[in-house]
Amino acid sequence: MSIAVYSFLDDEAEFFKLMEKKYNTKFTLYKYHLNIDNVKDAKGFDSIVFNARDIITDKVFDKLKEYGVKYMSTRSVGYDNIDIDYANKIGIKIANVPSYSPNSVSEFTVLSLLSIVKNYNNVLINGYNRNYIRTGLVAKEIRNLNIGVIGTGRIGSLTVKHLKGFSPKNIFVYSRTEKEEIKNYAEYMSLDELYANSDAVIYHIPYSKETENMICRDSINKMKKGVYIINVSRGGIVNNKDLLEGLKSGHIGGAAIDVYSNEIEYVNKDIKNVVLKDEIIEELFKMDNVIITPHFAFYTDEALLNMVSISIDNIFEFKNTGKCINQITKF
Repeated sequence: MSIAVYSFLDDEAEFFKLMEKKYNTKFTLYKYHLNIDNVKDAKGFDSIVFNARDIITDKVFDKLKEYGVKYMSTRSVGYDNIDIDYANKIGIKIANVPSYSPNSVSEFTVLSLLSIVKNYNNVLINGYNRNYIRTGLVAKEIRNLNIGVIGTGRIGSLTVKHLKGFSPKNIFVYSRTEKEEIKNYAEYMSLDELYANSDAVIYHIPYSKETENMICRDSINKMKKGVYIINVSRGGIVNNKDLLEGLKSGHIGGAAIDVYSNEIEYVNKDIKNVVLKDEIIEELFKMDNVIITPHFAFYTDEALLNMVSISIDNIFEFKNTGKCINQITKF
């Protein structure tokens, strides 16, 4: 079996070596993202391992099919960068990593919340510049806040449990499916009720047509004035223009953003001397009450190991059985 890996990161090297040893094979590792310009490098491979940063259009799929690619596996939970229906139509089987480390994302979520309400980002920046004046950096205490969590899947449920240890005033949750266990930690309510009563709103939801632009002018106006927004899920759930407007008006007190719809412009890149084409993200970079991180919530050793190992296991399961427990059949 010949396998090409796209969007390879140096931090993944040791884990790919482990999988090469496990399956007694060698992988071809490409550091660049798969797209229409470099898809020709997939010639000669029957399997592709990729991730959420790869731009796999229908034209890319057509080329992969032409080159004889049969199986693909993404090193991610999300797969909104690909058209599953089209892949199914042309006979390319695709799998994902349904869970690699919910705990890593949940821990980072709590860190993001604490950082934004404690002004920790600005304290650090000032410290780097040898400025230790506290004026203007008055923080809030979690125990005085109502925290809203949207989504109680694997990650959202862990976040609720982790937050409970900080004894917030209340934890409110919204999810289509209620879990009895979560009721021991939080109160389920409607989305509008959560918006109206929460001092901070945390999003743990997948991207879909239904959740696209969920954070928008309409939803922001339903939130409490001065609300903190924490998004570690998907950039596509945010209307960036409306988010910026809410921050400028003061209706949003602060935001911690680990994902962004156009993040490919800056994630895993050194852009200190670069002006991005995206004017909104450039404005967000300059705001004192906004923390922007490089899609970093998942980035732990355990998560990387699981992402690499499960994605490779998926490919060999396809090869050996013709099917895979993690196969994606619909969006």
